[in-house]
Amino acid sequence: MTAYSASDFTTNHKHPLLEDFLQQNPSCDDESAERAFLVYQDLTEVRNWWFTEMAYSDALERPYITGQVSRRLPRQAVLPIGVEERISVHDAQTFFCKIFTSGAPVKSLTLAVNELDSTVVYYKLTSGLSPPDPPEVTTQRKHDKDAQFDRKRRHVAACVQKAMKRTSHEVFGHINYN
Repeated sequence: MTAYSASDFTTNHKHPLLEDFLQQNPSCDDESAERAFLVYQDLTEVRNWWFTEMAYSDALERPYITGQVSRRLPRQAVLPIGVEERISVHDAQTFFCKIFTSGAPVKSLTLAVNELDSTVVYYKLTSGLSPPDPPEVTTQRKHDKDAQFDRKRRHVAACVQKAMKRTSHEVFGHINYN
């Protein structure tokens, strides 16, 4: 009978999706692929992105992820980078030219700065300047958020009232005061 140690499974066995990705992209190094896969897992399993895929840019010699925050929003690109990497403005411009979603270069890109311990911090970059939202949009967004908070507050208050009625009925309901 063969004995296996825990390290045999962590170092020699990769997730099937990661293995497939590495087979399809032999020029991608293992560390970059593992970083990308950690981000892929975070986006799909924690942040619930839709239609998430790992991709590889031969021009950049690095993997990236595309997906949708929700079904209705357009595809976005996420570029995993290590905490030790330095990104210049020139690098960012190159990313915008070499990373594609839906066949076109991206206009915005999210950098996923990560450690191999699975810590990920996201930074959104845009090509050029992004104008601020008009005041009407900001006001509407604040109104919607306040309305949502109000609905939640009323729902919690109603639940508390029901629980208090049920509890008082259970405690005092069987007592006959006559």
